[in-house]
Amino acid sequence: MKSSLMGAIALGLCMADPAAAELTASLGLEYLRWEEDITPAVTETGPLLAFGLGYTQDKESGLLLAYRGRAYIGDVDYEGAGLFTGTPISGTSRYTGMANEGQLRWRTQIKQNYRLDALLAVGIDFWERKLSSIQSEDYEIGYLRLGGEMAINQGEGWTAGVGVKYPFHTREDAHLTNIGFDRNPALKPSPDVSLFAHLGYRFTDKISVIGYYDGYRFKKSQEEAVNHPFTGPGVVYQPASDLSILGVRLEYRIK
Repeated sequence: MKSSLMGAIALGLCMADPAAAELTASLGLEYLRWEEDITPAVTETGPLLAFGLGYTQDKESGLLLAYRGRAYIGDVDYEGAGLFTGTPISGTSRYTGMANEGQLRWRTQIKQNYRLDALLAVGIDFWERKLSSIQSEDYEIGYLRLGGEMAINQGEGWTAGVGVKYPFHTREDAHLTNIGFDRNPALKPSPDVSLFAHLGYRFTDKISVIGYYDGYRFKKSQEEAVNHPFTGPGVVYQPASDLSILGVRLEYRIK
């Protein structure tokens, strides 16, 4: 699925006119917070390093295509409990992931050298949440975005955007057989709506600094019957979970 997505993105970019495009690269520092609605409580907090690429057709108005890609990695603090004992524990989790997003924009020019884009986007986000040497979770999230974005056309000026995000496809592989369970069913956290927003300033035609908020909201997944030699028969599920990302990135316009 990853290779098919990347192939579709590459094909779309090749079909677009590279001479009439805006290309950007970015480096960002993010603060992650993951919370699970369970007793004892589970939280993870800490920094991520993020790298981004962007492509936007350079048109004054009307319908245009865009792409946004982001890769991220970081070690965060874990506060929770032992899986089988329930004993409070602290540790470190590693997040590694990649998101790819295709966008449709409808652009309108507004006063004072600014433009307004209405945004409809579809993306897919893959990440690994590694809790220990034998315990990890892989997430595959397909999502939609709907929002609006304002930006300066030329020179110095502000950029801002806001909207809603909905994860229409969710899949979690908890690798349960690696920790002794008899089966490894895919868990599907139920989707919920979340918000995203950004605010930044372009200092030159090439350089911008942008602060942003993003994340996901998930309701509890379905329950699956499993068996473990230590605990016996039982059920597993992913609790209702919130993922929040607060970040700042330095963005460079390549062309």
